[in-house]
Amino acid sequence: MALRKIIEAEGLVIVQTEFGNVENGTQKVQFSAYIKVVSIAGNKSNLQATVNFSGSAQQFIRQYDVPVSVEDGSKNFVAQVYEHLKTLPEFAGATDC
Repeated sequence: MALRKIIEAEGLVIVQTEFGNVENGTQKVQFSAYIKVVSIAGNKSNLQATVNFSGSAQQFIRQYDVPVSVEDGSKNFVAQVYEHLKTLPEFAGATDC
């Protein structure tokens, strides 16, 4: 399971030099992201999901709190995380892949 979406993000630019990494301001980028849940932790009522966003040259991770159901017939936790993510405004237009 994973999602695909065009992501607009702003982040710190790091330049690698012979003297080490140097911060060089911020930059806005837009890229086609492959979005994958890389870990989940929590209890029977709430999970914290770590979600990886990756593109050709960009990558970042975010964490989301996700309500879950443990009722008989409920989908597995990973499927519930993806379903919840697709309800959030920042995932509008994301497609399953």
